[in-house]
Amino acid sequence: MKRVLLFFVVVNCTAFAQISINSSDIANYLAIGNTVDIHTDTITTTIDIGTPGGGNNWNFSGLQISPLIQISNESVDPATSPYSGDFPGADICIRSNGVAYGISSEIYSYLTLDGSALSSMGNGSTSSALPGFVNIITFDPDMISASLPQTFNTFWTESYTQTIVSKLNGTPVSSIMQNVMRDVFVDAYGSMTLPGGVTLEALRMEDVWTIVTEDAPVTSHSFTFVTKSGAEVNIPVEETSGNSGVVNVLTDGQISWNVGLSSDVEQISTLPEDFALSQNFPNPFNPTTLIEYSIPEASFVELKVYDVLGTEVATLVNEEQSAGIYRADFSGSDLASGLYIAKITAGNYTNTIKMSLLK
Repeated sequence: MKRVLLFFVVVNCTAFAQISINSSDIANYLAIGNTVDIHTDTITTTIDIGTPGGGNNWNFSGLQISPLIQISNESVDPATSPYSGDFPGADICIRSNGVAYGISSEIYSYLTLDGSALSSMGNGSTSSALPGFVNIITFDPDMISASLPQTFNTFWTESYTQTIVSKLNGTPVSSIMQNVMRDVFVDAYGSMTLPGGVTLEALRMEDVWTIVTEDAPVTSHSFTFVTKSGAEVNIPVEETSGNSGVVNVLTDGQISWNVGLSSDVEQISTLPEDFALSQNFPNPFNPTTLIEYSIPEASFVELKVYDVLGTEVATLVNEEQSAGIYRADFSGSDLASGLYIAKITAGNYTNTIKMSLLK
């Protein structure tokens, strides 16, 4: 299992341009075995969401972590998950395990991914508050989580039916069907700074959806800030909130965020003058080694490891990074002894090194 960590020491002043998030980005950070810790802030009541268009510098560094809510997401094989029979054809399954206000829960979310969309089929969940109960939520048609490629001015409108089936010890005891209408507009881009100093290029999605109930329609409004590496901030706001400046966070909601996928990469404080890929240390290694590389300017970086037959065995970095010197940790614990090739691509720079794994 790969634990997702990021240590960001230097923030580069390079201007951030708009980005495009595609299916390969999503497949990378939702690959089986990747884990992400989800943080929540239940205290912040107002926040600046910037303005539509470009040039935004969203500063979320002051968000506070609530000790009352702890959630971890792990990408797992859909075929081995407990509700795979309810969601045939799922490409991705995310297991969310957490504790909120003393109540533990486990949710398995099922998604499909292709070049045009990341879509949610639904989820299955259990809660310690209701022993023996399982809730299955399905969407018909699938709900669009992201229209791809996702970039500035992407938008979509959809309507679907969500069905909630509750089961007690495997026997259905209730069923609710609700119609949902949803409008999503990617209306802004810029740089986003997270707690700890992580600064990444981001897109802003404004999401408005209405659930038609027997009593009266219920409308929800939120802004989600997304990146190529999976880092994300979600802010539920009051229904009447505008789309710029300081807005009120929904009273009974909370802001959530994560720092995304960066594969155990540490940035060092010195700014380099040239692109470089250094020899790993130690070499030979067993089973872990450090790979150091330098980028003198903001670049999209890919750092991958191949065996001698040219088969990719690991993706260590696949994201936009600011100028700096980085160290990536590589583990060969699941690999056979032999020669491996680390290859970096950063902007127009490409280089390789040979690494020897001896067990």
